[in-house]
Amino acid sequence: MQDNKAVVTAFMRALGSGDLDTLQALITEDIQAVCTGTSVVSGTRHHADICAVAGFLGTVTRGGIDFQILSMTAEDERVSCEVQGYSTLVNGTAYNNQYHFLFFIRDRRVFRIREYIDTKLADEALGPLLQIASA
Repeated sequence: MQDNKAVVTAFMRALGSGDLDTLQALITEDIQAVCTGTSVVSGTRHHADICAVAGFLGTVTRGGIDFQILSMTAEDERVSCEVQGYSTLVNGTAYNNQYHFLFFIRDRRVFRIREYIDTKLADEALGPLLQIASA
């Protein structure tokens, strides 16, 4: 279980800093990540999408997101992780969201994620930047 917690800790650090090499080493090719809700960031993502998100976070934030793990519980293949994220977006807006991630680990790699966030905050802070990026 401690190994699974170490995988999740490394994943959060790599995602927040945009460390694509480490991120790719920590996820399976068949990964499925679901961000719940109806936000602009909601939906199901796969390997290439997750790598693109890491790159996107690097372009829309000033220095990535500092994910601070508040609590972590591991059982079997699952790791539950409560997180507070701190960042400043390139437009100067603070983006400090709260998260709950449920990770599923197989052979020391993440193969599934369920993500729960403040979707209203994500829409307000990231929505305008997503529109610019897709234009």
